[in-house]
Amino acid sequence: MKKTFIITILLAVSAILSAQQQQAPITLTGVDAKLSVRNIDVARIADKTVLRMEFIFDSLDVPSNRYRAFTPVIRSSDGQNEQRLKTLIVSGRRQEIVFEREGIDPLYADNCDNLRRYNGTFQTYGYYDELDSQPWHSSANIYLECDLCGCGDLLKNKEAFLTSLKPTDPYDLIALTDVVPAPAKKERNLHGSAYITFVVDKWEVKPDYMNNRRELRKITDTLDVMVKDPNVSVRQVKIHGYASPESPYEHNKMLATNRAKSLTDYVRQQYKLPANVFAPAEATPENWEGLRKAVVNMSEQTLPHRSEILSIIDDKSLDPDPKEWRIKLRYPDEYRYLLREVYPGLRRSDYDISFNFSDFTLEQAKEIYKTKPYQLSLRELWDVAHTFEPGSDDYNRAMQQAVNIYPDAPEALVNLANIAIRQKDLLKAESLLERAGDSGEAQNARAVVAIIQKRYADAERLLNSAAQKGLDVSKNREAIKILK
Repeated sequence: MKKTFIITILLAVSAILSAQQQQAPITLTGVDAKLSVRNIDVARIADKTVLRMEFIFDSLDVPSNRYRAFTPVIRSSDGQNEQRLKTLIVSGRRQEIVFEREGIDPLYADNCDNLRRYNGTFQTYGYYDELDSQPWHSSANIYLECDLCGCGDLLKNKEAFLTSLKPTDPYDLIALTDVVPAPAKKERNLHGSAYITFVVDKWEVKPDYMNNRRELRKITDTLDVMVKDPNVSVRQVKIHGYASPESPYEHNKMLATNRAKSLTDYVRQQYKLPANVFAPAEATPENWEGLRKAVVNMSEQTLPHRSEILSIIDDKSLDPDPKEWRIKLRYPDEYRYLLREVYPGLRRSDYDISFNFSDFTLEQAKEIYKTKPYQLSLRELWDVAHTFEPGSDDYNRAMQQAVNIYPDAPEALVNLANIAIRQKDLLKAESLLERAGDSGEAQNARAVVAIIQKRYADAERLLNSAAQKGLDVSKNREAIKILK
């Protein structure tokens, strides 16, 4: 009576030339027998293709006077090429005696192993065979040809698919190393400019004069948020005033200094912050640097004597007042244009606000991450990321967030580049690594990109650099040997 023959393939992938896992059992009909095969390992060693696997006979019954023969076959994907490997013969008690007396079936005798089956016992067999590698092996399939009648009639054999071979994938061989950020103080600085309009020759801050209300809010809106947030402490507020280069210089110096002090006092009065938070006001009497930058960015069509005006601005032998008068007298049209279009923007008040974020426990950081991730340090973001499964969407988003908040941090750039490499986005990885510094981890990541792109000389040079910085790069060096 015909019953079911089941081959269950439990896959163990080789680190060199890997096989794909068979997801479901393969069922053959014809005999009363069961067989399992596991730990399939296909490797290319030197010029040989090697097959290892483990047969499990625990449920296989072989009649005393019969045998079962199992032959792995490598066949090209187009079916045009085929090679048979060594046959495993599993014999019953009497059949083994026949083989000893009369010899093994000529069909298999040239290349086979003979194993006696002890029915009802746990029994395994470690299979090994090798043959000369062929180019078509890289995309071939491996089947298990099963002679279930023990008669040597190939037409009656059953065939079970075992695995597909694929070319060595460098992603199976490479090793990437992330950088663990060191704990750091979360000191931040915010810089901006406000264009406060003062009454001519006056320095009192008038909030309702011209556009002052809007300009003052650039400073106060920022401080409002900070003083209300318990996780923020303001360290210092510094204001630097600039006046435009209109003579006389000494008069401008007095105005710029007093206006910067007045604005500092105005801001101080809005908040109950310690007096030492507000740094002494600073001032630049005439903003020649700003004027020069504006002229450099103009065309000759806009400012016909642009080059000559730049020469006067750069003339270190001239004091500020003679310098301005020379421009005014020699190029009156251009001076009027500058006075109208450029000088108003030179009269500004720069503000610098330095502040700290609190240090958080991991549980606090996880909550802060949901709404205000910018308050976390690079190390805190790392710790939050590792509360998620590495490689998961949440983990990857946290690592991306680290780069968003700290775009110049080499540690964050290397770690995100490693994620991009694992996702096979080499373009993104290379872009990130351009700014990632020369740490061992960064050099290793660059080497991995080179390995994947088959630039082995570059990869070896980069691995040498990484090794000199104390990183273990042995796995990637081995990957190069295998791939080459």
